[in-house]
Amino acid sequence: MSLLKVSQQKKRYTLIKQYKVSINMKTIILSIFCLFITLISQAQTNSSTYYINKAQKLLDKKNYEEAMQVLTDGIKVLPDSANLYLTRGALLDAFTMHNEAIKDFSKGLEKAQDDQMKVHLLGNRGASKYKVRDFDGSYKDLTTGFRIDSTDLYILNNLALVCKERKNYDEALKYLFKVVETDSLNATAYMNIGFTYQGMNEHTKAMAYFDKTLELDPKMAFAYSNRAFSKLKTNDLKGAMKDINQSIKLNSINSYAYKNRALIYIEEKKYKEACADLAKANELGYTRQYGKEVNELISKYCQ
Repeated sequence: MSLLKVSQQKKRYTLIKQYKVSINMKTIILSIFCLFITLISQAQTNSSTYYINKAQKLLDKKNYEEAMQVLTDGIKVLPDSANLYLTRGALLDAFTMHNEAIKDFSKGLEKAQDDQMKVHLLGNRGASKYKVRDFDGSYKDLTTGFRIDSTDLYILNNLALVCKERKNYDEALKYLFKVVETDSLNATAYMNIGFTYQGMNEHTKAMAYFDKTLELDPKMAFAYSNRAFSKLKTNDLKGAMKDINQSIKLNSINSYAYKNRALIYIEEKKYKEACADLAKANELGYTRQYGKEVNELISKYCQ
């Protein structure tokens, strides 16, 4: 496997035992992971934890390629470690190497010995499949994980979003309301409920859930981006622009936010600004992640 070419990346990722990576749809953020790291001696190189902790220290220093190499070395030493495949897959996915991540998650599933590990691998593989727009494959992985553990909040959240993409809105809401029944402070779930209502063109309802999201987490950039879109659809252009600028301030690499701001500029007939944002959205990978909408807007307004 080739090393990650990420020397210019500014993101910082932290690994955990579970490695739950949220589906990066039009709303969802990639999870930032947490781990209480314990010191491991060199004598413990037969433990996957040793390699994961070593990789984490390198990630903290932004030595991304070295961190990837450590995980690859660990897999050579411990070829049956599902945990190492899960970890390397999560890092590959974080840097948008989704097809490579899917291969690692699949290999991990071949090695997994317990249900909890299988759920984590299925959830992450389902997330990566979504990102390459394999919605049927994503749905299959996530529902398989759901059958193993119907209480896993990560599975429920992401399964709901896949259902939304498949336009199964009622099924999506069923999973999301199950999340908030279990965890009433789950900001991501409220945001995804709002996003689902957007898909149903119920923007007033959607905004109520984005408001709730931001009450719980005022720094959730994707909630501002989504609320901006609903405000645009309800003709609150001033409010939409305020929200989208806040979203970009909080997360300057979200291609979907630039597309949303371009839509606001188009509504204001500021086509030069709109075209600059559409170009930025494509530069950040919008078409690869979400489809051809930006290219269609460029063809219509920027020729």
